[in-house]
Amino acid sequence: MDSSKTYYTRSGDEFTAVASPTKSGLANYWLSGSLMFNSCNRLVGGTDGFVPSTTSGASVCKLGAGGVLTDPNDDRRTWFWAYFYADCEGVLTASSTPDSTRELATSNRICAIGKYVGLGFTPWDGVTGPTHRQHLTSATFAADMVTYSYLNLNYLFYSCTNLASVSGLGSLSGVRSMRYTFSSCAFTTIDFRGSDPSTFMDLFYTFSGCNKLTTIYANSIWALPSSGITGSQCFYSCSTSPVGGNGTVWASNKTAYTYFRIDAAATPGYVTAA
Repeated sequence: MDSSKTYYTRSGDEFTAVASPTKSGLANYWLSGSLMFNSCNRLVGGTDGFVPSTTSGASVCKLGAGGVLTDPNDDRRTWFWAYFYADCEGVLTASSTPDSTRELATSNRICAIGKYVGLGFTPWDGVTGPTHRQHLTSATFAADMVTYSYLNLNYLFYSCTNLASVSGLGSLSGVRSMRYTFSSCAFTTIDFRGSDPSTFMDLFYTFSGCNKLTTIYANSIWALPSSGITGSQCFYSCSTSPVGGNGTVWASNKTAYTYFRIDAAATPGYVTAA
């Protein structure tokens, strides 16, 4: 293994596995190894943001797509900061400096392209106490988030059951994936005006369990991509709450991502143009 020139480093609260590009196929050395990455919730590969699951094995110990390793001379990851303040607001921003006028509970960096596969990477993922996700009541995407041209927001607010307000979504561009992003949140309205949905690729269970959600706002030109997008059960178990601007009411057989569109007579959806 010495010839692989592989070592592990920790930067802040997220881990990086670094390898020499001359020895990228480490699976050739590690032919087995169950639960190799158990609880490595913040480990992000440097090529495409791959994040291992608890069952990932030796095959992901590589550089390139689907690998956990990072070539320090070709690190394609970008990061934003998440600050969880004592007043129960979470702020997501490009700035590495928190608001000095506010009491900070905790914070950490989040990989903008990270394909996170579950809980454990946000500052509101504490097991107990004031940093537990149920203490998050509002979230704000700062205006400087517009600088990111590629964003995956998987599991960002998953099971934040008291999250009643999300603002600043209009600052986002280049969003690709929102798997479970708002699952089981408590907001009644959410406003996507100013946001561009043309890059969406994955809306799997995005609003699942949001049984208080009544209204989704977007600009009148809001339109999902015509191809390259998936997202079964985007509105799973939303009860009868979501109602589109033309009166379309949520139904259990109308939960696919296709309903994340402007509600019209010919194309029913749960989005209200505003």
